[in-house]
Amino acid sequence: MEITDKEVFEIAINAEIRAKEAYEKLASLVKSDIIRDELIFLAGEENKHREIIAMMAEKFEGDRAEAKKIDIDIMGEFNVIAEKMGEVIKKPDVNIDEIYEIAMKAELVSERLYNELAGYAATEKTRLILQMLADMERNHYNILRKQYEYITRYPDIYKEEFYDQLMKDINFNF
Repeated sequence: MEITDKEVFEIAINAEIRAKEAYEKLASLVKSDIIRDELIFLAGEENKHREIIAMMAEKFEGDRAEAKKIDIDIMGEFNVIAEKMGEVIKKPDVNIDEIYEIAMKAELVSERLYNELAGYAATEKTRLILQMLADMERNHYNILRKQYEYITRYPDIYKEEFYDQLMKDINFNF
């Protein structure tokens, strides 16, 4: 697959936007304040990634705009997962499990994409930023995986009636 740096960055920016929207949607659905705060944190991180990628895209525009080969599997998988993420967050009756599963896949695919892009970097600084983004995506995956394990292990905590009653039963006024 032949693609320019600008096209790769546009795809990455759109994926970061969709990831941010997915985390915001998840945050609006969960009842746990701790998990909600982590999801809001992840949404903010994805927005920062979008800004970093946009700045990198501007720098690359003048450096190397010619098309070059990018691994088809990574780009194809990245596009598919970004589209799925966009579709899922628009569903009115979205399933929390479905968002978590797609979000975890998206983080892993993003990690692979940023590592691949690092190989095409025009400068050492750009390569390091892309590798850092890849590491951050792995960290996001680990956060999501832990949250998902918690949610699936204690599903009743996420039923509104149970959570509300639990909060009423616990007195945090020390």
